[in-house]
Amino acid sequence: MIRVKRIARIWRCADGRGAAMAGTKAVLFDLFETLISEYADGVRKVDRANRSDAARLGLEHDAYRREWGARREGRMTGAFPDYFAVMRDILHSQNAAPDETVLQAMYEERLREKAAAFRGNDPEVVDMLRELKRAGLRLGLVSNCTEEEVRAWENSELAEWFDDVVFSYRVGCAKPDPAIYGLACERLEVRPGDCLFVGDGGSDELNGAARAGMTARRAVWYLPQAMRERDFGYPQLVRPMEVVRVALGGEGLS
Repeated sequence: MIRVKRIARIWRCADGRGAAMAGTKAVLFDLFETLISEYADGVRKVDRANRSDAARLGLEHDAYRREWGARREGRMTGAFPDYFAVMRDILHSQNAAPDETVLQAMYEERLREKAAAFRGNDPEVVDMLRELKRAGLRLGLVSNCTEEEVRAWENSELAEWFDDVVFSYRVGCAKPDPAIYGLACERLEVRPGDCLFVGDGGSDELNGAARAGMTARRAVWYLPQAMRERDFGYPQLVRPMEVVRVALGGEGLS
């Protein structure tokens, strides 16, 4: 695993809420619910209704959800080397023995579930990426994720457009830690102040990007109306192609 060195000095622009300028050199994107979505028409692409992971593990539902949530940071930052290590740790905490056959089946189901998010997405996303590349901008991805969640990335229609990808589990830190944004900039060989960050706002990622010195915008094209109405303090982009307008400087001061 690549571990990120703490970045002592981060270039800063105003506060991340102002307009992106024509000098933008790179656009960094979140992945889930920004470029791809686990939902279609408000419904999960893979139905979980008849699946009870807790019962299959012999655990109480509430205890399982609590223990799974408590390990989120460790899962995102690679403290647990893989899905199996997470599940064994949960079972150990509940004095339960792992059934490797069950764990393997659950892992394969999770792979299929997460792979579904890479299919059936807004075709305008690819149009947007194509236009940004045509304009000469560098593109980066910064995603809080685990190995099984992004296994389908390399074979997706999105991968070819990106100059670099930062997956949190590989680098040992996650959004909103400024270090992960700094690493993305180092790899793209750009300053944070020359970057536009676009994400749906989960994991406090917009504030993290702004603190790192980037201009931040909230992508809402996959979000239901109720979530769009939540005020994150950053201008919203309703359609993917609006990213092109902002990145190329066609937006007035906010």
